[in-house]
Amino acid sequence: MRQDVRRMLLARGWAQDDEFILRKDGALWTETNGCRASGLDGVGYTIEFAGSVPARVIVAACEAAAIPIPTRRSA
Repeated sequence: MRQDVRRMLLARGWAQDDEFILRKDGALWTETNGCRASGLDGVGYTIEFAGSVPARVIVAACEAAAIPIPTRRSA
């Protein structure tokens, strides 16, 4: 299990649901198999991480995905 990633994301304000999926501002991260692989989902994209990807790389990608995109205001 990627407890390293899970701990870092929870410390950064991600919320864990009953199915152990972590969520923040429309981004979702979860482990995808028993080989430490995981995935990041958002609106219109999915990124898969092999089990060998360092935790800090996954956390950085997740944090970037969770940055809210400001809506455009009409004039």
